[in-house]
Amino acid sequence: MAAAGKGLKVAIIVMETKRVYFLIQEWEHPASRYRVLQYLPYLNEAHIAYTVSLFPGSFWQWMKLFSQMNGYDVLYVQKKRLWYWQLWYLKRKCIKIIYDFDDAVMYKSPVDGRRRSFKRQRTFARMVRFADSVIAGNSYLKSKALPYNNNVTIIPTAIDTGKYSVRNYDTRKEKITIGWIGSKSSLPFIQELTPAFDKLAEQNKSLELKIICNEFIDCKTMPVHKKIWAIEDENADLQGIDIGLAPLPNHEWTRGKCATKLLQYFAVGVPVVCSPVGVHSEIVEEGVSGMFASSVDEWAEKIKCLADDAALRRRMGLAGRKTLDAGYSLQANAPKFINVIRGV
Repeated sequence: MAAAGKGLKVAIIVMETKRVYFLIQEWEHPASRYRVLQYLPYLNEAHIAYTVSLFPGSFWQWMKLFSQMNGYDVLYVQKKRLWYWQLWYLKRKCIKIIYDFDDAVMYKSPVDGRRRSFKRQRTFARMVRFADSVIAGNSYLKSKALPYNNNVTIIPTAIDTGKYSVRNYDTRKEKITIGWIGSKSSLPFIQELTPAFDKLAEQNKSLELKIICNEFIDCKTMPVHKKIWAIEDENADLQGIDIGLAPLPNHEWTRGKCATKLLQYFAVGVPVVCSPVGVHSEIVEEGVSGMFASSVDEWAEKIKCLADDAALRRRMGLAGRKTLDAGYSLQANAPKFINVIRGV
C-alpha cells in the first residue's frame, strides 16, 4: 500500500512481465505463421515479453540458445520434439515448457508409407511428458496427448479475418472455378480426384480447376489454372475460387490435420467440398456450409451440385464465414493463447 494524502490509501498493483522464448520451424512456414507469429501483437498488449527464433541446427547452437535464455520463464516449442538431454537441461534450469502441435507428429504421412514409426511415438510421448502445458490443434490431437499429460488445451489453427474479405457474389464470371490451395506434400490427395475432374469437364465446358501451390498436377480434360502461391496474393487468389476443395484420405495421420485450407475458403465466403475426415466433420455442417464426399463419384456429384447452383454456393459460402468468425478466427482464439502462457 502507498499513502496518498491524509487517511487515503491507494493499492498499487505491479503486473509482472512474463518472458517467453519461441522456437519455430521457419519464418514463412504456414504452421509458424498460424500457430505463433500472428499472435505476437496480442502478446504486446498483454505485457508478455518474447523472443522468436528458429530451431538451432547443431549442439553448439543449442548451447548458445540455452545461454541466451537466462531470465526467460517459458520456452514455447512449436511442433518439433526435443531430445532427452535438451529437455533435461531445461528442467534443470527451471524453465517451463509449452509444447504446441497441429499435426499427428506421432505418425507418418500416408505419402511416406503406412507403417507406424515407433521412434516418432516415443519422442512424442517424451516431449508431452516433459511439457508443463500442451496446446493441441484439435480434439483428435488432444486425445493423443492426454495419456502423457493432463494439462492439454485445444487451440485450433486460427485465421486472421482482417486479412481476408468475402468475395463479391454479384460479379459475373465466364468460368466456374473449383480450387485447391496447399503444399506439395498434399498434392497426391488432389491428384487422386483427377478422374472426377475430367468427368465434370466433359459434362460442363465452363468448369476449370485452379491450383494454388508451388508444384502442380495436370488433368486429361479439365483445364488447370496453375498459380504459384504468394502470401501477398492469397486473398485475391482465394476470391477467384467458386468451390473450395479439401480432400483427405482417412488415415491416422490425416485425422490430425487442422483444416487450414478449409478455413481459408471460409474466410472469403467460399463453399467447400471436403472429405469427412478428422476435424472436417467438426467444422463443416453438411448441406449448410459445405458438402462431404468420400468416393470419386461422390466428389463429381457434389461439385456438380454446387457448380449448377450459384444461389446455393453463396448461401453456403456465407454460412462458412459465420462458422469461421464464431470459433476459428484469430480474434476468437487470441485470449486462449494468452491464457495458456499466463497459466504456466
